[in-house]
Amino acid sequence: MIQFEQVSKVYARGSVAVEDFTLVVPSHRTVVLVGSSGSGKTTLMRMVNRMVDPTSGRVLIDDVDVREGDPVKLRRRIGYVLQQGGLLPHRTVVDNIATVPVLNGTSRRQAHHDALGLLERVGLSSEVAKRYPAQLSGGQQQRVGVARALASDPNILLMDEPFGAVDPIVRRDLQDELLRLQADLGKTILFVTHDIDEAFRLGDEVVVLRERGQIAQQGTPEQILAHPADDFVRHFIGADRSERSLTTTRVDGRLVVVDGQGRPVGVMRDGA
Repeated sequence: MIQFEQVSKVYARGSVAVEDFTLVVPSHRTVVLVGSSGSGKTTLMRMVNRMVDPTSGRVLIDDVDVREGDPVKLRRRIGYVLQQGGLLPHRTVVDNIATVPVLNGTSRRQAHHDALGLLERVGLSSEVAKRYPAQLSGGQQQRVGVARALASDPNILLMDEPFGAVDPIVRRDLQDELLRLQADLGKTILFVTHDIDEAFRLGDEVVVLRERGQIAQQGTPEQILAHPADDFVRHFIGADRSERSLTTTRVDGRLVVVDGQGRPVGVMRDGA
């Protein structure tokens, strides 16, 4: 479990990134922080692994303040996936994945063996193991980034706009892969995005942020869609967009789902 207790972050010259933020991220759940630039979402995420320390307040993991221990050891037990993958360009894929296990004392041979298994788990062939990051597509790099984050079998995954730099089709595939992995592994995931559709697709709970980390609304995707807290949330989630307003029409005995402009978007399953 991750807890933010009234955390604030003030940078030099009085620039306020986060102000009095409180949140609990339950164990084995995916919580998504979603907001525009300036909402403090990445700053909040980086407080968990101490890439940023709060000016005031506390961040706790399983009731222990993250500032009580060695920050390097803390980072090695937390998986971290960046937007561009964050892979070391001069190291092969297998060496990138094996980096943290080797630093933690696992033999290089065992770490490489485990890395090959992780490649398969994230949907990549072992054939890419000896390649370098520059020889991979953007989607492949992101899959390797996820594999590397999982290599030390962390309880917590931090994912900072991990799919934001790939095209929409690859992004959808990567989202599907994450949903599958989470169903299998049950990690505690804190995910950051500016894309509300991605937030609703991936999050067990979604936290919509205003400027400075002020929570506009938090809840399940269903709760937020059904009852936006105010005009800010309503506008941010696009509550009035045609694709959000769905109805059904019967065609040849089947219920077809259509959007606000009458375009078909799906078919209701029997018994739905």
